[in-house]
Amino acid sequence: MKSSLATLAALALGLVSCGGAFQNDIERRVDDTERGVRYVVPAGWKSFDGEIRSRGGTLLSVRVYDLVEADKTFVAGLPDTLVPKLLEWAKYYYIVLGGPTRAKTTVAGLPALEISYPIRVRPKDDPSKVVYWVVTRKTRVFVIRAAFPPAMLPKEEPVVRKVVEGWGFLEQPGEASD
Repeated sequence: MKSSLATLAALALGLVSCGGAFQNDIERRVDDTERGVRYVVPAGWKSFDGEIRSRGGTLLSVRVYDLVEADKTFVAGLPDTLVPKLLEWAKYYYIVLGGPTRAKTTVAGLPALEISYPIRVRPKDDPSKVVYWVVTRKTRVFVIRAAFPPAMLPKEEPVVRKVVEGWGFLEQPGEASD
């Protein structure tokens, strides 16, 4: 009996790992109901808990903040009032090499701020960048962050931009539709 259970467990593990490898080799849509977002994970990339990562180490993540109890002045100043926090986050993870580049853009049809910081991961690394997209939707602010290893920046920045261009929002319980 123990032998049969061990064999069954090994077979199940093998099927799960094969299925996971197959899934990663195709483009797939993720409906992240916890964060209220929808995006497409590129072929060969992995997704887990609000993050997608390439085999080369590029990382795209999303953070969502509820604005219901937030300071009204802070909310009224968005996205600009969030910019100092973006710089703080960038400095926490990277060596920031200079000031940001800012651009107005859209995410899922809503006005957004795109802000990029030139960075190094370690002092001896080649320069790279981290990009944030900030978009407010109803009573939440969404911060999408992309970080690129230097060697992957030219190849994977267009892939990340395609993911962000295809971004969508899911209705949350109790929300009125747009």
